[in-house]
Amino acid sequence: MNHCDLPTLGEEQPFEEQFFHLFMHINRLLRQLADQQMADGCLTPTQLFFLKRLNDAGAPQPISFFADGVFSNRSNATQMIDRLQAEGLVTRVKNPNDRRSVLVELTASGAARLGEGHARHQQLAQALFAPLSATERQTAIHILRRVLQLLQDFQMESQQDSRSENVHVKKGINQ
Repeated sequence: MNHCDLPTLGEEQPFEEQFFHLFMHINRLLRQLADQQMADGCLTPTQLFFLKRLNDAGAPQPISFFADGVFSNRSNATQMIDRLQAEGLVTRVKNPNDRRSVLVELTASGAARLGEGHARHQQLAQALFAPLSATERQTAIHILRRVLQLLQDFQMESQQDSRSENVHVKKGINQ
């Protein structure tokens, strides 16, 4: 890929438009790269993140653990667990504290694939970002963390506003 393949937005375009356009383009390219990696038999970034989170927890975890941090809901988490279990990377075990639930446990094969996937991800990241100076890397991380915080704050405020509107609607209905 060369610079001619990048989206062209003039400096006259508003910051917000440039920002979202670039993020969408970066996201698309990262997805294509992930698809290519998967075709080569590698874990997808989502699978890698899922397995890393489970490994870092140090013990089997309930499905809700993943719905809270990796996926948006239990259904998506269950689908990922099904796929990983079919590949022998995780297994479901009975929860000793609650007979009604199961826990997800990393298998030895899952731990091995996690190690391989992490090493491959590191190599790819190093190759991709080698042209950036240490200062550019620090600046990029600082800005991305700030954008993430702004998005999280905005999402929280939106949810609070939505709850507040629902309360007002319910009060209006009950009156």
